[in-house]
Amino acid sequence: MMSKHLIQGVLSRRFTQKAISLKRTPHDYPRVTGSEHWKRKIRTFFRANDVDSDRYLTKHDFEMTAHRIADYMKFNDKMTKEIIKIRLNAWKAIVQEENDAENSKLSEDVYLSNLLAVVNTDFREAIVGFLSVDFDSLDLDGDGFISPKEHEAFFSGFGIPIKHSAETFKMFDTDGDGLITREEFIQGVVEFTFSEDENSPYNCLFGPLID
Repeated sequence: MMSKHLIQGVLSRRFTQKAISLKRTPHDYPRVTGSEHWKRKIRTFFRANDVDSDRYLTKHDFEMTAHRIADYMKFNDKMTKEIIKIRLNAWKAIVQEENDAENSKLSEDVYLSNLLAVVNTDFREAIVGFLSVDFDSLDLDGDGFISPKEHEAFFSGFGIPIKHSAETFKMFDTDGDGLITREEFIQGVVEFTFSEDENSPYNCLFGPLID
């Protein structure tokens, strides 16, 4: 989750991208109650990020994700260092600012509890800006779109079987043009984060939900 200070920072940051137009904004969703289905989604997200499967999120997990993405895309050393930097920024956004990002360990239960504590607060104001930055970390060639290859690299980085990428990509690509736009990406993650609908097509954002 994002700490209170980070949320305020995202709210005050000026983005160079054009305004994001969503069909359904974070404020359009009812208050998240923390249903078992919602918890299942968040646990699925956590375990995708827990690359070494030690039941904790650490800096090491985010470094491993970066190296896997770089290997999948056959990046050179310079590009690999850039993706590592991006992933470590994502890690710093998850841990509390007052904690030491270098040595922090975040358990699944603590992560879920922390997210539930902020999901109905100013987090709803901050998340679109945060996800816009997150989109840039998946848009590996910087062309303004996520391609099927880039999405596969994303799944590879998290250790999610590549066979599930095509289904998730199709879910994101609502206009069927073969690319994921910034708006399509943000809309999908917003739906995953705030919806408690067990029939939402966006439930497969990180592959099949865990049991």
